[in-house]
Amino acid sequence: KAVPLMKSLHSNILKLMDNIINKIATNIHAFSVSDQAFTRCRKLNVVDLIRLILNMGAGSLNSEIFHAFPNINSRMTASAFEQQKAKLKPECFKEIMAELSQANNAPQLLDDKYLVVAIDGSDFDQPFNPKSKNIFQGKDGRKYCQIHVNALYDVLNKLYLDMVIQPRQKMDEREAALTMLKNLDKQEKDFLVLMDRGYSSFNLIETCNRLKHCHYVIRTKAGNGAIKEITTLSGHEYDSELSCKVTASHRYYITHKDTEKFLHLVSHKKHHYKAVRSKNTKDSRWDHEDICNVKFRICKFRINLPGSDDEWEVLITNLDRDKYPLARMKEIYHLRWGIETSFRELKYDLSGVQFHSKKDQFVYMEIYAHFAMYDAVSLSVAASSKPYVKSKYQYQIDFKMACCIWRRYFMISDNSDISFAQLVLDMASYITPIRPGRKDKRNLKAKLVISFPYRLVA
Repeated sequence: KAVPLMKSLHSNILKLMDNIINKIATNIHAFSVSDQAFTRCRKLNVVDLIRLILNMGAGSLNSEIFHAFPNINSRMTASAFEQQKAKLKPECFKEIMAELSQANNAPQLLDDKYLVVAIDGSDFDQPFNPKSKNIFQGKDGRKYCQIHVNALYDVLNKLYLDMVIQPRQKMDEREAALTMLKNLDKQEKDFLVLMDRGYSSFNLIETCNRLKHCHYVIRTKAGNGAIKEITTLSGHEYDSELSCKVTASHRYYITHKDTEKFLHLVSHKKHHYKAVRSKNTKDSRWDHEDICNVKFRICKFRINLPGSDDEWEVLITNLDRDKYPLARMKEIYHLRWGIETSFRELKYDLSGVQFHSKKDQFVYMEIYAHFAMYDAVSLSVAASSKPYVKSKYQYQIDFKMACCIWRRYFMISDNSDISFAQLVLDMASYITPIRPGRKDKRNLKAKLVISFPYRLVA
């Protein structure tokens, strides 16, 4: 039988959330569209407005307002809510996420040294709006409204630290990664960033090499389309230092490409006429000298059993080879999967794909709000120790039920320590087994937006 235990209450996340909201409400003009906004007394004040947007789920707009304000005398119409919401900047909720991400005073670190973060992106479909800046034409010729969210995620502490929103049609994951990495480096703490194949580029690698506190592990291609030096590696495990000569000078490349076998050109003039290029081959940005030696460590290892068709993975890193051998590199890169799991939890456990408006600024607002709520739930889960269960499996708190419980307590507006202690105990009573080594084939399916008339009312 499971015995739910609770850690000593190092932080009341309900009270922390209220403090952050009140702080923003006090300085609301920094987050409002005009100086005249929120100057008049309305039924829906700033604090209640922010709390309502944060706590929105998959229901229709009227049902969300009804559940938030059961007293008819304090309840407003959907139109009044929309008018108040239009006065607020979406960045208000990004600030809440940033404040929550700094709430963990004793974060888990790799080897007590590195904060381990992962960078990845995910698409969000918004209700179609012909005036949207996010219109995207699919392969079938139909037009959609789609947003690409680039996120920086702390995989050991399960917190979103930063994010960049881009239109899906104009997304640039490498540009977003550079922005978030430079912001993180300013915190003067050593970190290790994990990235998948889409981020592999000379400019990103060299920028990471020059950031004072940045260490990285980037998966890159092993076969066709890989860096030329990697394609020449023999068919066995490999761990060595590599230096690639990169130039942004077209003249230098033309005059030396025949004598220097492994010379790389970025911003190739020959391809500038192309309006569209694959994001995996486009590498037109170069922020460094015209001629530069980009140095990194190559880790090549087999991912299937010997005797079958060879399948290899290649990682690019600047971690020390003696401290982090190949076996350890595999374990470290495996941590990147945490950001994939977090996207699933945010989209479906927190109803992060159910928007309540067609306007771009309102959709951004709800996206930021869902990421902030993810951090709040995750911090609350961390306040509870792992349940002790006499079983062959270890157990963890069910994140879906944790989201449900958090919403209920947040709606009550009781931020006392007693209320938060009960919240944590309720979360710890819903547990699920951790089954390591499970492998399921990814079955990717297109998911359509659920239109407003078909939303839940419960």
